Amino acid sequence: MHPLEFRVVDLPAPSLHKTAVLVLGQHRSVLVDTGLRLSDGRRLAREVERSGRRLSTVLVPHHAPDCWLAAEVLRDAFPEARFLAPPPVRDRIEREHLAVRAAWAGLGDELPSRLVALEPLEGDAVELEDHRLELRGASLGLPDLHYLWEHRSRTLLGGPLLWLNVHPWLAATPLASQREAWIDLLDEMTALEPLRTVPGHRHLTTPVPADAAVPDPIAWTGDYLRAFTTELGKPVDPDAVTAALLHRYPSAALPSAVPPAVRAARGEPAAA
Repeated sequence: MHPLEFRVVDLPAPSLHKTAVLVLGQHRSVLVDTGLRLSDGRRLAREVERSGRRLSTVLVPHHAPDCWLAAEVLRDAFPEARFLAPPPVRDRIEREHLAVRAAWAGLGDELPSRLVALEPLEGDAVELEDHRLELRGASLGLPDLHYLWEHRSRTLLGGPLLWLNVHPWLAATPLASQREAWIDLLDEMTALEPLRTVPGHRHLTTPVPADAAVPDPIAWTGDYLRAFTTELGKPVDPDAVTAALLHRYPSAALPSAVPPAVRAARGEPAAA
């Protein structure tokens, strides 16, 4: 059986330090996530072409804009590929895509212009030759957060559940029960004993060779969630909580994600 190869593409700061993963079989490939901007889509299309494999599937496992917004570039480049998403993810994207484009209008010429139709993913896995990329997660507390697991290579693609040196977007999970459910999913991931773990967002301050070890994103994300809860529980104002988190993680990218997360967790209105 031909082993899978996992090529991680680190998208730049304007694309929120998103990762996309090109999974290569012997003859075909699967792309996980599309990026946010038109240039992200073009870069990923070049990676597919460079691989020499036929792109059979683009998988959109989450509704965040950086998972699907640039799909039109890939649809144009690979018209025979299937674009799949779990049904709840597909339904939410279809409901919200106009509002999402309005919210990201600041991208200007980099803003994709149309919605690519997504087919519903049937079952809980994407097949690639003799391998299965299993969709896991989606607990009762976090029904729309998934990760991918390939058991033969023991590879885990963490998607929106895993971050590394990037402040997580916690404004979307403001409840303590949601953060507890998230930590439970991290424990579930750890129990799988993955050999390769790829976060959905990462900020690497130096280039990392393909075979080099990087810090564990499961541990990093868990540490951040616990730190967030600790700082949130102190009898201080929101600015002090934000400052404490920025002090704890001075090199983490996307510091702008911290104030709205703190306000949401404290039940305060978003800043104008």
